[in-house]
Amino acid sequence: MAEDSPKIETVNFDGEAYAVEDLTSRVVDGFNTLVRLQQDVQEQAYQLKKSQSAQNSVSGELKAMIQEDKIKPLQEETPLDDTSTE
Repeated sequence: MAEDSPKIETVNFDGEAYAVEDLTSRVVDGFNTLVRLQQDVQEQAYQLKKSQSAQNSVSGELKAMIQEDKIKPLQEETPLDDTSTE
């Protein structure tokens, strides 16, 4: 029979160690929620990194397409001097 995964006996939180057997059900739920939130944050950080990489790639492709298609940027027009008096 395969061994079960090791049982967690202590939890470290905010610089303190706590015996799992001493934790109330609401504290266990709180720790479980915290763990899930940390996992969510890690997933969101990954998704952000992935999206930023995709954005940079598409931006580079767009720049290349503009150059390949010889599309010229608009030239800035000299603003009219509307302070002159007639």
